[in-house]
Amino acid sequence: MMAHRHALILALLAAAAVPAVAWAEGPSLEDRVTALEDELRESRALIRAQREVMEKYDDKQGIDVSQGSTVDPFLQGITIGGHVAASYGYSFNNPEVNSFSNTLCAFQCNHNELSLDAAKLEIGRPATEPGSVGFQFDLLFGQNANIQGSLAPAVDGNSTLAGVGSDQEIFLQQAFATYNMDGIELKLGKFETLLGYELFDTDANANITQGVLFTFAIPAFHTGLLAGGRFNEELSWNAGFVNGFNNTRENGDAKAFMGRLGYASGPLLVAFSSFIGTLGETKMSSSGQIVGDNKRDTQIYDLIVEVKPSDTWKAWVNLDLGRTDNGLPGTDPTFFGAALGTKMQLTDKLYLALRGEYMNDDQGSRLGPLGTLINAGGDFDEIDVYTATATLGYQLGPGLLARIEYRRDDVDCDSDCKFFPDANSPPGDGGEDTNDLAVFELVYSFD
Repeated sequence: MMAHRHALILALLAAAAVPAVAWAEGPSLEDRVTALEDELRESRALIRAQREVMEKYDDKQGIDVSQGSTVDPFLQGITIGGHVAASYGYSFNNPEVNSFSNTLCAFQCNHNELSLDAAKLEIGRPATEPGSVGFQFDLLFGQNANIQGSLAPAVDGNSTLAGVGSDQEIFLQQAFATYNMDGIELKLGKFETLLGYELFDTDANANITQGVLFTFAIPAFHTGLLAGGRFNEELSWNAGFVNGFNNTRENGDAKAFMGRLGYASGPLLVAFSSFIGTLGETKMSSSGQIVGDNKRDTQIYDLIVEVKPSDTWKAWVNLDLGRTDNGLPGTDPTFFGAALGTKMQLTDKLYLALRGEYMNDDQGSRLGPLGTLINAGGDFDEIDVYTATATLGYQLGPGLLARIEYRRDDVDCDSDCKFFPDANSPPGDGGEDTNDLAVFELVYSFD
């Protein structure tokens, strides 16, 4: 009996010792709580780190510039845009050569040719606030780039006309830096002219082709210093000095003044611009535009009036008056041009644009060299040009515009001038004084 009692006591002691040993070998309750608290702190720290990373991004702005990166402040406010344009043109004179088939039309005008006209990339940042800085960089590729490149005069005997007609050219259309000095924007570099209603980029105009005023009455681009600002909400101004007429580099040690006064209020826009400087009227590019700088005094005064009574209709008028010294004693060569245009939005996707132009070149200072180029030895004492253009545009989709255009050009001069080649004209000679041109274009714009 005593032995059984001792055995029972030993069994109970052994059973009690097992959990005690197990508890002694594992972590204490306090240690377990501490470990759980450490894991919770680590999880919270990881969540905070991930949230900070995610907060650096959003759907529109990308990286948050407040993080202090040297690249991020540069990217803030950057705008990117451009367009791609291709066309097909047909001259009803059916000239033997496709290029230079319409001597009064520089861009999108070749005969019976599928053309990559432009592929343009625009990168910039406006200097909108006082003390801010900005820039603009526009790079152009395609046949229009080649034509633009041919406008600049040769420097030190190096011709700029080599390769004209190719679409392999790259043209730096604009490249300038800006600084906003207490509301006055200072621009230094290469930029488009202030003159004229139409712009160089085809997607910015209601018509496909630019008119004779754009081609012959005004410059296209300048390199120089330009300032601009506002007198009030309605009145604006620009003034600056540039390297002459279509000059990227200085040629002839001559400068030109360029200025503009603008008024905009409600549906009315009025702008008066001037160019007072030099150009070389005796040299022309293969596209027909005047280039060069040989210190022959030139003055151009340009007036624009646009009225936009509604979102579906606008009308505009553009007047140009100028004088170019031809170096001949007793002469006073002047020119005058007038353009009238309208754009009517017929439906949400379809619009109609009409343009009519007249230009008089009193003593051939603007159009005479072109006529001489087409008709060697011709007499072009006074030249009158008339053009009429109709364009239908249809928005195929976001950013994609299809357009078709019909244009008629007519030239009248003292002698029997023939500006436009035809099927019977050898290259370099004109056969007709009128030209009818049809153009189809697709242009995609993005921003």
